[in-house]
Parts: sequence; C-alpha cells; structure tokens
Amino acid sequence: MKTSTLSRWKRPAAGTLLASALALGGCVTVPLASDARDVHTTLGARWTPGVPVSALSGEVSRQDTDTEVRTLLSQPLTADSAVRVALLNNREVRAAMHDLGVATGNLVQASLPPNPEVELELRKPTEGDDPVQADIGLEYDLSELILLPLRRGAAQAERSAERARTAGTVLELAYRTRLAFLEVQARQQQLELRNRALQSAQAGYGTAVELEKAGNIPALTLANERSAVESARLAVAESESALLDAREALNVLLGLFGPDTAWTVAAPLADPAEVQEPGEGLEARAIEASLDLAELRGRMESADRRHQLARTEGLLPHLSGGFHGERDEDRWELGAHLTVGLPVFDRKQGERMAALSSRESLKARYEATATAIRSSLRQARGRVESTARRARHVRDVLLPARTRALDETVLQYNAMQVGVFEVLRAQAAVTDAASTYVETSLEHHRARSALEQLLAGRHQGLELGPSRVSVTTNASAAAPADAH
Repeated sequence: MKTSTLSRWKRPAAGTLLASALALGGCVTVPLASDARDVHTTLGARWTPGVPVSALSGEVSRQDTDTEVRTLLSQPLTADSAVRVALLNNREVRAAMHDLGVATGNLVQASLPPNPEVELELRKPTEGDDPVQADIGLEYDLSELILLPLRRGAAQAERSAERARTAGTVLELAYRTRLAFLEVQARQQQLELRNRALQSAQAGYGTAVELEKAGNIPALTLANERSAVESARLAVAESESALLDAREALNVLLGLFGPDTAWTVAAPLADPAEVQEPGEGLEARAIEASLDLAELRGRMESADRRHQLARTEGLLPHLSGGFHGERDEDRWELGAHLTVGLPVFDRKQGERMAALSSRESLKARYEATATAIRSSLRQARGRVESTARRARHVRDVLLPARTRALDETVLQYNAMQVGVFEVLRAQAAVTDAASTYVETSLEHHRARSALEQLLAGRHQGLELGPSRVSVTTNASAAAPADAH
C-alpha cells in the first residue's frame, strides 16, 4: 500500500525539519520601524520629547506629516517646534534611516544558513530497451554553516556602528536646527536695530537740511549727515541679506519650500543664562556619551571579527557533504560523500591583513576623536563662560552707561548747551551697545549649544565659531535708545 503525500509530510523526519528551518530562515524580515526603535533607544535621554518613533520610520503618512508640520508653522516658531518640524520633515534623516536598513539587511543575510544543492540526473541508453536510470544527489556546504556565527558577529558589529552613526545624524540635525533658529532670531533683531538707526540718521539729515537753509551749519556738516544716512541704508541692506541667508539655511534643515517658507519668529533672542554645568567630570561625560566613539568602537569590533573570520576560514578546510542515490532497474543504490578542500595556497592572508590594518586605522581615529572631543569641550566651556560675562557686562554696565550719557546729553540739549547732532550721536552709541549685546548673546547661545551637543554625544558637525555677522561699531548706523 502506497503512503499518501500528506502522511509522509507528517513524519518528523530529519530532512523535513531541516527543510522547515531553512524555509523559516528565508522568511526573516526586519521592518524599518525596528530600526527606528533601535535609534530611539540609542538616543535615550538625548531624544527631543514629543517626536514619535513613527516619524523616523516613515510609518506616518505623508499627508499626516504635512498636516502636523503646517500646524506647527502656522504659529510663531520656537527652537523646540523648529526641531520638531526638522525631525518630521527633513529627508536627510529618512535617508539615514534607510542607510541603517542596509546594515540591517546585511545582518539578516549574514544570519541565513547556506542553501542546499539538489542534483537530478536521468539517463537512458540509446540502444536497447533498458529502462531509464535516475540519479539524485543532495549537496550541502558545511564550511559556510560552520562559519555562519562568525559572519553574523561581524555584520552585527557593523550594524551597531551604523546605528550609532544614524543616531548621531538625528542628534546633529536637532542641534543644527536649533543653531539656525538662533541665527534667525539674532539677524531679525539686528535688522530692527539697523532700521531704527536709519530712521535716526534720516531725522538728523532732515534737521541738517533745515539748519543749512537757515545758514546755521556749514555745508560740510550737511554732507556728513548725508553720508551717515547712506551708510545706515547700506547697513539695513546688509542686515536684510543676512536675515534672508539665515532663513534659507533654516528652511533647508526644516525641509520647506514654497508657501511653507512664510513662517515667523516672534520671540527675540533669549538673554544668556547663568552657567550651571559644573566643570568637574564634563570630559568623562562627553567621552562616555559620544556616539562618534560608539560608532568607531563598533567598526573596530567588526574589523576584529572579520579578522577572526578570515583566520578561521583560512585554516579550516573547505567541507561539503551530501547524499546521493542511483536507481538501477528496479532498485535504489544509496550513498554519501564528503569533499575536503585543502587550504594550501589561499589561506585568506590578504583579508586578514586588510582587517588588521582597518582595525589599527580605526583605533588611531578613535584616539584622535577622543582628543578632539576633550579639546572641543574645554573650548566650548570656556567660551560659554566668557561670552556670558561679556554679555552681562554689556547689558548691566555698558548699555546703562550709554543710556545715562544719552539722558545727560538730552538735559544739556534742553539747556541749549549742546546741539541736536550731539543728541543723535549719543543715541547712536546706545544702539551700538544694543547691537553688541545681540551679537554677544548669539555667540553665547552658539557656545552653549555646542557644549550641550558634546554632552549629548555628538562631536561631528560641531560649530564653535563666532557669529558670522560682525558686531556693529559704526555709531552712524545705530538705532534709537529704546531699540534694546
């Protein structure tokens, strides 16, 4: 009695179990959402609150993302809302997540056992009535199965490095967006100051015109006031260009174009806060939290595992085995075989050399990066303290002193002891101090953001330079006293 196909599959034969395991291994998939959750976990406390993991994984539909982004843009932007828009809408983050997906796919592929090879052969003599002869064989690469854990370990270390790099990219985008937002705030304040300075210069020029008509001032004074007006107008044009550049830099980070670029920033640049970070232990915190060093450690581990894989593969004879059966007339002949490839010439010498060189190169970069992180941390810490002191000096000493000088000049003007141009110059000096305060505050916020970025774990892309627009020192381009 013949056994049915269904009853044969019910038997827990060894070949059936192997085939089932291979089939399940071939169905392994890792969705992008898993990568996003890993990045979210890696960021941990560094993560900006309120941004869901689904925003990184692409699970949120484009329509829902656009709706949330436009809702945020309909209100005056803050630093936090700008970061949220960037993380929701910036395509560089999405590209980084897909780069991590490449490493995840390589890990999945490295975790799969090799496929068996089945050979089927049919033969029939060209003469005579001999029946068809059939040969069937099953071949399996035992060496690849033995080396599977080593290959998986190397791919897993590489994915860990890529996960740290992706998390660093997300973190860097958040801080770059915050810096760009601060730049827009400062440029907007400077434009307001320059516009008021232009109004002051125009008022002085109008007064000079009337006095020149009455013969009370020489033509030289009128020419100087005209020159002050044109200088102030040029300063306004420069500030408008700087504000436009700052807005476009922020638009790139936010991923905006078209009508969405009409967002507003209502709040002025915040005053510098007191330095609260203790100086002790900051370097150790930055080194421990560094995602750049975590990436290099993962790549060093991957290089070590590749070296171990190449050494094992070079010493291990290539093994493959299988079963074969031959049907001759009405009977089957069964057998097995084992093939051994001797590692005589190719013992993976080149791969071992490349892995060792890669490991040493990464070790040197690790040490250089750690040194750079410590140096940048000291520099950022010092700049935070220095700019905070300078900003407080301008706010609490210089600006009140110039304001007092303006008040005294106005009193002298009321007593007819000085002319109107002395009042305008004192007024311009006050605005000059206000402009200096804005630039010093921006430099402080840049240094503080750099320090926070280092302590959060990202050194790559760090910005420690001073503000790009020079501090206003020309009194003729300054604004009225109430501009601050």
